[in-house]
This record gives sequence, C-alpha cells and structure tokens, in this order.
Amino acid sequence: MSIKETFPKPSRELSAHTLPMFNRDKDTQAMWWFSMMNDSMCRYKNSGRYAEGSWGYTVLRTTYSDESNTLWPIALENLRRWVTQYFVHLNRLATNKSDSSVNEELGRRFILEEVDVDLEKINVPDLDNASQDDIKALTNAFDSWLCNAVGDVDSNAEFNIQDSARFCDFLVIDEGSLRSLATLPKETPSLELVSREERRARDVLYCHSYVWLVDSQAVKRFQGGGDGDNYDGWMKLCTKDIPDAWFERTRASGKWLYTFERTEIPHGSGKLWYSPS
Repeated sequence: MSIKETFPKPSRELSAHTLPMFNRDKDTQAMWWFSMMNDSMCRYKNSGRYAEGSWGYTVLRTTYSDESNTLWPIALENLRRWVTQYFVHLNRLATNKSDSSVNEELGRRFILEEVDVDLEKINVPDLDNASQDDIKALTNAFDSWLCNAVGDVDSNAEFNIQDSARFCDFLVIDEGSLRSLATLPKETPSLELVSREERRARDVLYCHSYVWLVDSQAVKRFQGGGDGDNYDGWMKLCTKDIPDAWFERTRASGKWLYTFERTEIPHGSGKLWYSPS
C-alpha cells in the first residue's frame, strides 16, 4: 500500500503553543508537536509531498505463521486505535486540560503504512534473537520502500530524509510484539479527566504492548561495539511512547548523528527500550 492522503499545514489554533489566546485549556505538548510538524512541512522539498502533514511510520512485518495471519489485522487495528484514541491524549489527561481538539486532530493525522518483507531474504520472526545483519536486511527493505515512495533520495541533493521522521525510522512487528498488540483491549479508557491514581491504574491495560523501532541511519553507521554515535540503532518501543519517538526525531532534524536514549529493561537482560528524552 502507499499513502495517498495529505493534510494542510497546522493552523495557529493547533500550533501556537506559547500564546494564551490559543492554548487555553489545550495540551501545549501536542500544540508544540504541531508546531514542529509545521516547520517540517516548510522544509519539505522534492518529496512529492508524500504523506505531507501526517505523522506515523512504515511498519515491516516479519512473521507469517498461520497464527500471525489471524492476529495481524487485529494487532494493527488495536495499535491504530490506542495511538489515535488514547495515547495522543496522555499528556492532556496528565495536565488536566479539558480541550481535546488538538489531540483529536493529532490522532486523525496518524497513518501507518504496512510493508511485507521477502521471507526468502529475511527470516527474523523473533527480533530478540536477531543479529545486526538481520537489522541491516530490514533496513534495506525499508530503503526499498522509501525509493518506491519518494524516488532515489541518494541522487536527489534537494531531498533531506530528516524532513520527516517517516523517512528516517521505521517499526518492525515480530511474533512477540504481534501477540502483545493483539491482546490490547478493544475499548480504550474514557478520556474524561480523572485522578492521577485512576489514570495510572490504566497502565496495566497497555504496558506490555510494544513494537520495534529502527533508526535506519544509525544502522548504516554502526561499526560494531560501543555506544553514543556508534549505537546499533534498534530497540523495543512501548506503544504509548510512539508519539514521543516520532516527534523527538522531528525535533532533532538536521542532527545526523542524533541517537535515541535507551534503557535496559530488566537490568542485565540486554534488552534495550526506547526512553523518552
């Protein structure tokens, strides 16, 4: 599939996060995200305006068992529902802002694009056991999608993939993450303002759901060993952190050696998770 839908530049009602006349009772974090999206759209050049004004990721599927064929549409629908109907509201609920209009528009602009991988070339149903070569192969599949979507970016000096996080990072769903998404409840919690205790009690509904986040440019840079600029570029991503990860990348536009913070959970396990900055 390819994304045909585009959206206009965010209005001041959505993005003027520092002006009281526009931000009253609204989630200023979401408004700040729209401000970054607006800046990103202004930098767009020669991309064919692909998916302009939206946010979201390309999703690579790496598991094709009979079970996964059943779970895949359920998992993707659950993921979309929770991001658009609940996770984009988390900060608004935490800051007790009653006006949900900005968050609702943020949810409306979230688009995932699904991409199948060639099992004869890439067979990694469990990324917990994947090698760096496996991740490089997935990155090559992502690069093929990117070329099909916007053309040959390497030969286009005017095109900067950092103008959209969609062109830099991608998600992978393997067997473990697929099952975690499929078990998300079909109903998201109420969006009414509630106490901190009641809001935190809802964490159990989604805290075990995750996908894999891959920083394509870091994977290409990785030389083996070490952290910092030499980090390997892939990690688990809790579903509630999907908006944070996307807009963190957008905020870092122009920083080619930017790295996401990662936390080892549980300690000593070697399993690295995205940590919001």
